[in-house]
Amino acid sequence: MTDYLEEQEMEVEALQAILMEDMVVVHGSEGVDLGGVALHAPCYQIAVSALGDGEEEDEADESQTARLGLVFSHTPAYPDEPPLIKCRSIKGLFDRELQQIQARMVKQAAGAVGMSMVFDLVGEAKEWMRDRAGVVDELEETPEAIASRLEEEAEARLRAMRATGTAVTVVSFTAWTQRLEAEEALRRIKESGAAGAGTGAATAEDDARKMTGRQYFEERTAGEEEEDGAGVAGGGDEDCDFEDDDFDDEFDEDDDDLLEFIAGGGGAGSRSGLPLVGNRQLSASQPIGGSGDGSGSEDSDAEEE
Repeated sequence: MTDYLEEQEMEVEALQAILMEDMVVVHGSEGVDLGGVALHAPCYQIAVSALGDGEEEDEADESQTARLGLVFSHTPAYPDEPPLIKCRSIKGLFDRELQQIQARMVKQAAGAVGMSMVFDLVGEAKEWMRDRAGVVDELEETPEAIASRLEEEAEARLRAMRATGTAVTVVSFTAWTQRLEAEEALRRIKESGAAGAGTGAATAEDDARKMTGRQYFEERTAGEEEEDGAGVAGGGDEDCDFEDDDFDDEFDEDDDDLLEFIAGGGGAGSRSGLPLVGNRQLSASQPIGGSGDGSGSEDSDAEEE
């Protein structure tokens, strides 16, 4: 079985700790009137204002200085049944407004049966008072909201600057002129570079990579010395490359003899075109292998000796 009384006492203690002096016990006409029927529990009144903690009240604004008295009393089966509720004006509220908030409180309580609800009813009454006074809640901005707001403010300032323009001074005009001349010079350089590339002209990067004659000679000499040293160290096994010009002087004399031989029908010692055997020239009727008198054989023997 639910212990309603204990649960009601715990709720009252929690409300007193939170609301402190805004929550008081009321009697008589200020409390809930059941037509002379005794109440199950005491009547408590909670003062509700339009402003919250830290908000400055405008004393000249009656909507902000108004106070609502939310009176409640626990019933025997609370919270499984709604509490007794009464809305009264502490300051500045009209009967018509009290009827509106009374109906709102009763409806809210009927929808919260089964749970402790008085603190929620106080929050609902607070919201009604703020709406009545036209107070707008100031929500804490998130980092995303702050960034969005700053961006919007910057765009607004930029639009204002564009609308009014920027004042021209000697310094700003000089800087603008120098920047314009630099941009124009850069444009001309790019155009000339594009035209030179179309006609095969070398770019600045190609010029930087070119070697002078001295650099080429020094690098070539150093490379040849390294190759010669490598050839000697390797025993001369490496192949040597020869050019045709290397043999021109050696074969000039032989070429002349060959040409004379062909033109005269023989060699340098044979003008008749017949071959030589030893130191003698054979006749046309004498065979190369020898004759009947054996002279050819003797010459051959002498030549062999």
